[in-house]
Amino acid sequence: MEIPRVDSFFLIPHVKDLRVCDGFLDLPLAEAPIYECIDEKMDGERYSIVISPKSVRLTAASPIGLFRARTTLAQLAMNCPSKIQCLEIHDEPDYPVRGFYHDVTRGRTPTVDTLKQLVDTLAFYKINHMQLYVEHSFAFSKMSELWEGKTPLTAEDIREIDRYCVDRHVDLVPSLSTFGHLYELLRLPRFEHLNELDIKASATVRCLWDRMAHYTLDVNNPESFEIVKGMIEEYLPLFSSQYFNICCDETFDLGKGKNAARAEREGVGRLYVDFVKKIMGVVRSMGKKPMLWGDIVLKHPELISELSGDDVTFLNWEYTPEVTHEPVKTFQDAGVVQYVCPGINGWSRFAADVDRACTNISRMARFGKEFGAAGLLNTDWGDCGQVNLLANSYHGLAFGADMAWNVSSNDDFDARFSFLQWGIGGSPQTFCRGGNLPSAPELGKLLRELGALTEYHFGNLYAWINNKKCLWYKEDIVKEMDPAELSQKIIRAAEIKRELIKTADKIVDKKSEFQEYIWAASAIEWMLSLFLIKKKYEYAQDVTTVPVSIVPERIITDGNIVMEEFKALWRARNRESELRDVVDTFEKILRKVDEISHA
Repeated sequence: MEIPRVDSFFLIPHVKDLRVCDGFLDLPLAEAPIYECIDEKMDGERYSIVISPKSVRLTAASPIGLFRARTTLAQLAMNCPSKIQCLEIHDEPDYPVRGFYHDVTRGRTPTVDTLKQLVDTLAFYKINHMQLYVEHSFAFSKMSELWEGKTPLTAEDIREIDRYCVDRHVDLVPSLSTFGHLYELLRLPRFEHLNELDIKASATVRCLWDRMAHYTLDVNNPESFEIVKGMIEEYLPLFSSQYFNICCDETFDLGKGKNAARAEREGVGRLYVDFVKKIMGVVRSMGKKPMLWGDIVLKHPELISELSGDDVTFLNWEYTPEVTHEPVKTFQDAGVVQYVCPGINGWSRFAADVDRACTNISRMARFGKEFGAAGLLNTDWGDCGQVNLLANSYHGLAFGADMAWNVSSNDDFDARFSFLQWGIGGSPQTFCRGGNLPSAPELGKLLRELGALTEYHFGNLYAWINNKKCLWYKEDIVKEMDPAELSQKIIRAAEIKRELIKTADKIVDKKSEFQEYIWAASAIEWMLSLFLIKKKYEYAQDVTTVPVSIVPERIITDGNIVMEEFKALWRARNRESELRDVVDTFEKILRKVDEISHA
């Protein structure tokens, strides 16, 4: 059978310059001679691939560049399993640093094997930087009560993951909360006096919203700095990276409690900068370069220069599709090094909102390129128990990699992702003649539609069930939902689930990971159905005309099934960590349904 010429390939990230030549490699790739060459005239991660009928030649400036070339070659081999066309590729990234930031604190702490699989995925998409967000999920030797019962990462775990990253040219950068977001620490009787707020936190009821919104250190107490210093001194030496992210974001309570008078005299910005300088000093004294989130200094741009330096990187985050260029330009005008930090839009959701994530990531990537950002760090947070299972993060992860390498190209991304991540949709050798790739395979459409079915998320359920009148409390959204429209969404979620089940039959590898998509569809169908129960029994609204029949007993039964499936999927790839928080919330919801339907 004649092998058709293919002018386009499924590659992530898209290469900059690919030219197809006449002919094919005479031998299967596994048997062909492959020559590797270091060219000192090249620089960075630039590489080239030349495939002729008799051989394959890879050229790069360094072993890292050759590693990228081998990755592209592996993806080409997936595209053309029988014979590879002759071609030339000349490629290099737009961003020297292309990162992924993964929360291992607010819910799931992955197993070491899962983190290794994540590193392999990052390397496959040419991501060269990873951070794991830690508050209390590391086994600090002098604070066993901080992590007791939370199955944390250990020093040996970190060393093992770091070695694994080094071998795959991924820089594992330590990221430790050192100022705000110290909920578990400041609720311990031994340390609660270091809270900016003058409360007896150890006596308060555990609350996932309070963990997000409060618990900032008292900067005026010398013990606060000593605690942070000790944590850094134990954690930092475990990593080979030259960087250390001190975080210092969302210090919401600063100057609102014990330091209110000082904040009135000196300003909250002054309190912030003075304490951050001390933390940065610890990092520098240990030979590392500090990084920090940029949200607080953006509110006090006149103070940016006090934290700047050749060794400092500001992590400039914004997660909405409506993000503008202004914050990026502010840091450029200040003359500091910055990474733009978009997000996958999956936190606290059963399925990531893919469309919103892609818009946010692409805009941030373009703004960063325009205003000279040194890196793109794509974020994946775990708000409210991290119910967004890892497979739901892959699309955003890969899209961020695509945009960080080649800002100008995101055409046919869903097709490329479906093929390279899951091995479905066929290869371009099957699909295209003259480069006409399908614009969007069914899987991409399903993921986008599933994530957009509801803006209401698990954190909103948490606020509802705990009657927590906070930013997460969104019951007005439920009250305003049109029952007929809601019914159609329930029907559509069920259809998407059936389509995903059919798609799973085509998966050769990673079937168990793909089940996380199917679970997400089940959970969304269940939650949408729950809204009808709430409207009828809690808010006394008429839902009798809807085309679906939802009864409380079915919600309770299906909710138990969703919960049990979630527990199994969680335990397949993660430590027990904070699963109990999620299960408790599910159980309270089901009890609430029983109560309101029998009131």
